[in-house]
Order: sequence, then C-alpha cells, then structure tokens
Amino acid sequence: MKNILWIGLLLCLSAGSRAQSLTLQQYRQRVLDYNQEIKQSQEAVNAAIYALKSVKTGFFPKVDITGSYSYQIENVTFMPGTDLKHDNYSAEAGLVQNIYAGSAVRKQYEAARLQEAIARLGEEYTVDNILYAADVNYWTVVANRNLYDIADRFVNIVSELFDVVGKRFTEGAISKTDVLMVQSRLKEAEVQLNTSATNYRTSLQTLNIMMGIAADTDTGLADSIQHISALPLRQEVDVALKKRPDYLMAEQDIELARVQTRLMKASYLPNLAVGIKEKWGTTLINIDGDKRFSTIAFANLNIPVFYWGKRRQDVRVSEVQEQMKELERSKLSDQISLELNNAWVNLTESLKKVAIVSSSLDIAHDNLVLNTFSYNEGKLPVIDVLSAQVTWLQAYTNVVSAYYQYKVALAEYERALSGF
Repeated sequence: MKNILWIGLLLCLSAGSRAQSLTLQQYRQRVLDYNQEIKQSQEAVNAAIYALKSVKTGFFPKVDITGSYSYQIENVTFMPGTDLKHDNYSAEAGLVQNIYAGSAVRKQYEAARLQEAIARLGEEYTVDNILYAADVNYWTVVANRNLYDIADRFVNIVSELFDVVGKRFTEGAISKTDVLMVQSRLKEAEVQLNTSATNYRTSLQTLNIMMGIAADTDTGLADSIQHISALPLRQEVDVALKKRPDYLMAEQDIELARVQTRLMKASYLPNLAVGIKEKWGTTLINIDGDKRFSTIAFANLNIPVFYWGKRRQDVRVSEVQEQMKELERSKLSDQISLELNNAWVNLTESLKKVAIVSSSLDIAHDNLVLNTFSYNEGKLPVIDVLSAQVTWLQAYTNVVSAYYQYKVALAEYERALSGF
C-alpha cells in the first residue's frame, strides 16, 4: 500500500495542475479527425468507388453524336454541265451495344470491386497505425512529465541536504569537502531537470501537432500512466489473421491477380458489338445540295487468330503474379505471427517488471529516509546520503520507464490484433 501511495502521489502531480486535460480516447479521436494520412486513404476509397461506377457503364449502350463540314475551294465538274457543290456537311448519332467480349467487362467490374475493398482495408490499416502512434505519443508525454516531476523533486531533496551541510559547515561540524560534494550533486540534479524539461516540451509539441493544434499549447493529459487495467486475453494467430487489414488486403490481392489473369485471357476471345447510326446531311457526291436522313444498322465481329504465342506468354506473366501474391500472403502470415507473439511476451514481461521496480522503489525510499536521518544524527558520512539519493532517483525513473514500457507493449499487442 505504501508503494502505491508513493507512486500515485508523484506520478499524478501533473494531472491536477492542468486546466485542459485529455483522456487517451479523446486524444485518439482528435488525431483521427485531423490526420492527413487517414484523409488520403479516405480519398483513395472515393477514387475506387468512382472507378467502380465508371467500369459499370461498360454494361450499357454507348451513344455518340458527331458532325463534319468541308468546303471544296476549287470548282469541280462532276459531268458536263453539272458541278459539285462546294459545301459538304453531316451530323450523325450512333448507338453501340457490346454483345460479347469474352466477359471482359464483367471481369473488369470484379476487379474494380476488389480494388474498392482493398482501398477500404487500406483505410483500416492506416487507422490502426495512426492509433498506435497516438498511443505512443500520449504515453511518451505522460512519462516525460512524470520524469520531469521526479527530477524536480530530486532537486528539492538535494537542495534540502545542501542547506543542512551548509549549516553544519558554518558550525564547523564538517569539512568543506562535504559541501562541495553536495553542491556538485545539486548542479547535476539541475542539469537533469533541464534535460527532463526539454524532453517533456518536445514530446508535447509532437503530441499537439499530431492532433492539429499549435505546438506550444499547454495540453494536459488526464490518464495516469500507473493505471493498469486487466491483462487482455491471449489470442491465437488465426484470430489476428481474420482481423488484420493488411492480411485481408493480401487475400484480396490474390483474388485480384486471379481476376486479372482471366481478364488477360478474355482479351484474346472473340468480340461482338452491334449498333445503329442515323445520319443527316449532304451526300458524299453533292450535286443538288439536298439534305437527307440515312439509317445504318451494323455489327462488328473481331476474332483474334494468331499472335505468335503472345496470349500464352501474357497469361503466364499473370499466373506468375498470382504465385507472387500468394507468397507475399504467406510471408505476411509469418510476420503477423511473430508480431503477435513478441507483443505478448513484451506485454507480460513488462507487467512483471512493473512489480519488480515498484518493490525496489519501496526499498530505495526507506534507505533514503534512514540514511538521511543517520546523517543528521552524525552517524553516516554525506557520501552515503548522496548514494541513497541516486538510488532513489534511479528507482523512481525505473518505475516510470516500466509503466511506460507496459503501455507501449499494450498498444503493440492491440495493433497486432487490430483491436483498437
């Protein structure tokens, strides 16, 4: 209980002194609302949706309207006594419907749907990475603030000792050496306080920029780094594979490669289209200048016959791409398995470390109190007090570092599971 009270008193000093405080969830939401990478991934989804709609139009007839005009400068005699008119003009409206193209349009539509799904998974993957970065930034600021408070308290502890040795030196009870030793330690403590302040300010600037506010904003953070919730349940890699956006993207990439192979084969199949044209204007040989309508129905058939084996080679290239995508998925599966297991080990070991360093802090605190008391009673040299102070500082620093490592390990485990 004493250990918890000591840690809570020092690590929570900063939380009560801030006017505006953000919880981790609030900070996450602000980052998600501002982050440019997420907005870029959202635009990529929009682009994929538009591409899908564009491909879908291939199922419908196409209508074109064209017009032409020409003027023959020289006089041209068609037959004796009959000259051609100088003006030739026409307007034409045509409708064409694709009947068969080896199911190419349908396969293009399937590919576009897969690309949309990949874009949406890409957005989810970006969100997971940004949330992980937000968590790390949040706890980095909290940890640096706590380290600054510890350094400030250490300066006060050494200052109190400096006042004591100064008074005892004036009384002639100790030598100048003790004063110089404590004074040197005080300067070291002040340097460490300055370093801690720099680390805190720079990490706070990073946190502010990530959520889109001025870098020098004095943002307070409400969540305490010492709070440890229940350890999450360990999950098998199969659970992670069903949730991880990057793995689901890899599966979609394989299916897309298969569709592209079928699309490549379709490009060498017969192509049939039918249509109708309505033309109005002068005739090709314009003698009388009369305008008239003419209607044309047509059918276009294209049958690829011989391309010197190009079809076979193109299909082989597509099939190789399929194999490469499957290998990428297998590699990613191993990587996710490693990430998940490493994250779990880091999480459990960091939790054990928290318990160890917290116990060590109790010992260091008791040692500092006893050594300081014994020195004041004249039973110990000042070097023992200085040593106890350093041990106390290191123990407290280890506590903050252990809690920070636990928070980061938890964020890594959540990212490995895609469980933010």
